[in-house]
Amino acid sequence: MALSYLTNWKFANEKVMGRMEEGVEMLKWKPPCLGRVKLNAYAAFDEGNNVMGLGWVLRDDDGRFLAAKRMCVLGKYEVKEAKAVCVREALSWMKGTSIGDVDAETDLQLVYYALCSDSFNSVFGFIIDDVKDVASMIDGVDFYFVKRSTNRASHTVAREVVSMSSCGQWFDDPPLYLVDCFLSDLTN
Repeated sequence: MALSYLTNWKFANEKVMGRMEEGVEMLKWKPPCLGRVKLNAYAAFDEGNNVMGLGWVLRDDDGRFLAAKRMCVLGKYEVKEAKAVCVREALSWMKGTSIGDVDAETDLQLVYYALCSDSFNSVFGFIIDDVKDVASMIDGVDFYFVKRSTNRASHTVAREVVSMSSCGQWFDDPPLYLVDCFLSDLTN
């Protein structure tokens, strides 16, 4: 099990690092404005095992780690639905923390545009309505679209679920596998 975990972890990180080496412009994560927190959410897929990994990371306006969570969801979703469900789950989890003034970022433009538009009738539309309902219960939630390269930490958390098939959450101190992501995000 440990060997499988290590292999999957290396594979996920080599893909991210390989893109950086190919000369693709990698944008960096940026902290939110003073007094706000930033929530990055990501959904990863393991189609062979019919599993999705949802992961999110919460950081303050200095870029300090506040919390992270990963969870496993059985089933296959379309990418847009999975990303929207991940944002909904992250906001539902935040509801219990009494943290407000949140910049919630997604790296799928379609989800961002749906969150900023009127309701529409479809499965995806109903999920988006759920996200909006949960967001309305938290003070000061704003949605943003970001490039995937700025969402690296939440991507790593979500990939961990797929490789480990387990849930977990952390407060104040990040899991060791995220430390390099945070250091990279905070250096120029």
